[in-house]
Amino acid sequence: MPADAVAVSAERYAFLLDGQANGQPIVADSEGHPVLGSALPLSEDQVRARFTADIQQRLDDFASSRNYDGILSACTYATSTVPRFQAEGQFAVALRDQTWAAAYEILGQVQAGTRPMPAGITDIEADLPALEWPV
Repeated sequence: MPADAVAVSAERYAFLLDGQANGQPIVADSEGHPVLGSALPLSEDQVRARFTADIQQRLDDFASSRNYDGILSACTYATSTVPRFQAEGQFAVALRDQTWAAAYEILGQVQAGTRPMPAGITDIEADLPALEWPV
C-alpha cells in the first residue's frame, strides 16, 4: 500500500457504507481520511422509499423467523387447511396491517414536519407492533 494511502478497517468501512446508504456522503476530512459528511437533503420520494423499505424488511425478517419467504408468503397461509399455518397466516395479516397503519401515521408526521425523519428502524421500533409469534 502506498505510504499516502489510508487503510480503512472493515468496521469503519461498514460504518461509512451504512451512513452513505442513509443519505450521508462520504467525504475526506482535513487529513484526507474518509468520513461521513452532512446528510444530503432527501426528496419526499426518497424519504418515503427509505422508510417503506425499512418497514418491509422488518416484516420480512420477522416472517422468515418461521421459515416463510417473507411477510407476503406468511399472509398467504391465512386460508391454509393446516391449523398451525392458518393461525400463523392470520397473525401475519393482522401484524402486517397494524404495522403499516402505524408506519404510515409516522410517515405522515415526518412529512408534516411534526416528527423528525427516523435515522433507522430502531428510532420507531417502540411505535410499531411487537414482533412476537403467538405460542
